[in-house]
Amino acid sequence: MATTEPLHRAYLLHARPYRESSLLLDLLSESHGRIAAVARVGGRSGGAKKAQLQPFRPLMIGLTGRTTLRTLAQLEAPTLPLPLAGNRLYAGLYLNELCQRLLKEWQPLDGLFQHYHDALMALAGEAAMEPVLREFERGILDHLGALPPPNQDAEGAPLAPDAHYRWQPQQGWVLLAAGQSGYSGDSLLQWQQQRLAGEPALGQIKQAVRQLLRPMLGDKPLHSRTLFQQQRGRNEHSSGR
Repeated sequence: MATTEPLHRAYLLHARPYRESSLLLDLLSESHGRIAAVARVGGRSGGAKKAQLQPFRPLMIGLTGRTTLRTLAQLEAPTLPLPLAGNRLYAGLYLNELCQRLLKEWQPLDGLFQHYHDALMALAGEAAMEPVLREFERGILDHLGALPPPNQDAEGAPLAPDAHYRWQPQQGWVLLAAGQSGYSGDSLLQWQQQRLAGEPALGQIKQAVRQLLRPMLGDKPLHSRTLFQQQRGRNEHSSGR
């Protein structure tokens, strides 16, 4: 009989009904990476467990089983869910969707779990939202081995703050001729050096990250981005803009 492993930290990325009186969980586990697990939620005790299983809530879990689909044997929720609302809720959903779409199951996270936790804590606080998202994107690209070489272009030359570049897959940042528009070297350096500030740099890096992630995400739109755009459209319509 399989024994229950020691409790460890985790977050719920997504849950859906599974068979009778169970949920199929997509979890981000500090010990195991992204994993799937079954939670039995029938009966009185199961109802309490179901209430604890919420996204953005720090969890302590113990798993049992011998296959890749484990069973949630122990669950503790020492704190309430992090208070994400409005745009910050959509930002949290975006982080979850990136983890679901990009991380393979049972692959060690090598520090990405703490990066995810820190990003949620920042979103739940007063930190500016866009730099938090760009920094997490940088972390997940680094984890996937898809982060461009730091501070250099496709030829190996240092990025120049006053130059402009385009991204060329399999090559890197290609220097553009004077007068051509592209990503500014200053914005790229800010991102690589984790000191992003100012709307121009944040906007450019947002577009650069989308280009870097596109081959891994494929053509399927991000649901969280669609929800955010729909909400923004409703807000603009109600305000008469």
